[in-house]
Amino acid sequence: MERLTVVHVAASLDVGGLERVIFDLATRTDARSFATRVVCLEAPGAWAPRFAEAGVPVDCLGRAGEPAPLRITRLARYLRRVGADVVHLHNVKAHLAGALAAGLARVPAILSTKHGRSSPGTRLSKLANRLACRLCSDLVGVSEDCAALWRTAEGAPAHKVSVVTNGVDLQAFTAAHPARSGAAVAVSVARLSEVKDPLALLQAVRLMCERAPGFRLELAGDGPLRSDVEAGIRQLGLSDTVRVLGTVDDVASVLRRADFFVLASRSEGLSLTLLEAMAEGLPIVATRVGGNAEVVVSGDTGLLVPAGDIQAMADAILWMSRNPEARLAMGRRGRRRVEERFDLERTVDTYQRMYRRAFEARRQPSASVTRQAAA
Repeated sequence: MERLTVVHVAASLDVGGLERVIFDLATRTDARSFATRVVCLEAPGAWAPRFAEAGVPVDCLGRAGEPAPLRITRLARYLRRVGADVVHLHNVKAHLAGALAAGLARVPAILSTKHGRSSPGTRLSKLANRLACRLCSDLVGVSEDCAALWRTAEGAPAHKVSVVTNGVDLQAFTAAHPARSGAAVAVSVARLSEVKDPLALLQAVRLMCERAPGFRLELAGDGPLRSDVEAGIRQLGLSDTVRVLGTVDDVASVLRRADFFVLASRSEGLSLTLLEAMAEGLPIVATRVGGNAEVVVSGDTGLLVPAGDIQAMADAILWMSRNPEARLAMGRRGRRRVEERFDLERTVDTYQRMYRRAFEARRQPSASVTRQAAA
């Protein structure tokens, strides 16, 4: 069987769920069948050295804000030079530039994955997006919610759209959570940014902490709102309740010392941190946004509340804090759900089969695709 060159295209490799998904795919794809590399359109980002350490080549082609024609032509030359057989695009910036560049380079197979709810905004970018969708062989959503965005908001051909959920390495999580005595400990693993809404989470904790003496929350993650979060902790009198851990490499070790997991996001694709927490046997308190409801079954593996509803979030955290036996049962059911539906091996295998199928089906570009690429 012919060994294919797969090129993942992303804006950059900053710390986040998208970058983790690319890392897992790049490092776990069968090296006998696929030669994998990554290209960044803007900056390498903090994760780039990890790829290099794992033996995955990473190249950076440009910088933020450069003209689209320059970015597209530079990427097309790069794809020709490395002999790309499959191009896998990740999110809006990579989709717009990457599909057009891969079309110009006549790459046989072009896949694009939507990891969140972002979509092109301007009229010109929407037109470019429609052409990019036509050039792609497969348009993937990491959740049913993301797949629906391809079909509705972006007008993608329905027959090209499918769902490939994110997955986690089950072997990395013990799922052993004996009943603990004393006050509950919650953990949130998320970038400290507006979309994750850590300030709303602090307000919810402030509402409930007087009714749950000794409760503690650990925030694992960093980001542009870190100084605001630290100031909010002081202003709300939560210095003895909330601890900011910053970026954590060993997420499993943080999860193991918690009783439940909290996520206050305003928007999500399919959160890896939710999957990791459930793989560790933790029940969930999260907002009902994006793919969260596809991961967490409210009342069975956790509790879902409306985004931005601080009182509902506070009530859910308080309930989790006061019901240790229910927490354990929810956590066990959550672990089984991840085993059945979100195993990383299944995710990687699905993409590998898509790569091979798309390459074989489109190895010889059709006349229409060639005309679109030329245009």
